[in-house]
Amino acid sequence: MSNTANSHWSFRLTRIAGIDVRVHLTFFLLLVWIGLSVWEQTRSQTAVLQGMAFVLTLFACVVLHEFGHALTARRFGIRTRRITLWPIGGVASMERMPDDPKQEILVALAGPAVNVVIAAALWLMLTAADYQPVSVAQDPAALFIDGGAFVYNIMVMNVVLAVFNMLPAFPMDGGRVLRASLALAMPHHEATRRAASVGQTLALGLFILGILYNPILVVIAMFIWLGAAGEAGAEQLSHALHNAHARDVMLTRFDTLSGDDTLARAVDLTIHTGQRHFPVDMGNKPPVSLSQDTLLKAVRSHGESDPLRALTLPVMPVVTPETSAETLFRRMQSGEVELIGVVEGDTLSGLVTLNALTRYLQLHRP
Repeated sequence: MSNTANSHWSFRLTRIAGIDVRVHLTFFLLLVWIGLSVWEQTRSQTAVLQGMAFVLTLFACVVLHEFGHALTARRFGIRTRRITLWPIGGVASMERMPDDPKQEILVALAGPAVNVVIAAALWLMLTAADYQPVSVAQDPAALFIDGGAFVYNIMVMNVVLAVFNMLPAFPMDGGRVLRASLALAMPHHEATRRAASVGQTLALGLFILGILYNPILVVIAMFIWLGAAGEAGAEQLSHALHNAHARDVMLTRFDTLSGDDTLARAVDLTIHTGQRHFPVDMGNKPPVSLSQDTLLKAVRSHGESDPLRALTLPVMPVVTPETSAETLFRRMQSGEVELIGVVEGDTLSGLVTLNALTRYLQLHRP
């Protein structure tokens, strides 16, 4: 799956191909639950360890799935900031999805394609070894103590991952393929609305089946319903900004700090003006941005007397007044930036924040 998940409550596991691989802390709850479940079935420490190894191997396949998305998106100039593992799967946090529907289809299909390749490779391996599947129903411990069963079930789960992700519903890859396919013949926002409607219809069907047969389907149905609603809502907001520009949404009354200003000065301005993001003039260097969250953390760790130039702050991106507000919204929605400067010549004439964009939408959305 691809999405825009934040990194709270997660830590970096490694960095591959310039992309951080992070693990959400709730992932370890899954490992504990698996360990306890296997122990109840087998009373074997070896089986518990192999059960956890099975989950870790499966999630390694999930990481490869997400890298399929990320590396394909990179071919189209789209950066992936991180991949995060959750108990429900993996999320590749991309800057955005491609604007070209054909490219979006390729990015969406790349993840399930990785699972198909893994499953095919494992099938060839098992065929070469003349492996005969062991019925887990007859011997529940076989999954955890028999090497052939281990590989066989990893193969099966990769097939399941590919099929599940191709369901025509957001936030699964199949929902993005459906939306992109529709976008070949209609406006993007209308394609998103129709794809979200298909996804929510599917979610309703899964919910009914879950009530009748399996409660897990209820959870999946809720996941799909919320994913479809979220995607449709974000697209509606983006489309509402389609004809607006940076000059229409920017803040024109704001305070600017300098590198010599202290943290106390920034705190004072925050309290008395309500401004939450500040451009900071570093002299001959490009301007940087100071957010309220960064300010609070700096006060706790540095003290209010330290100058702002003592902090490591991100460079503030700048745009022209004619830049599309829709483009700015997508950048901010992805979490890429919190503050964008609007310049005319060499003069900083305005600031764009997510709050400013939201306020514009509240006032202008039909």
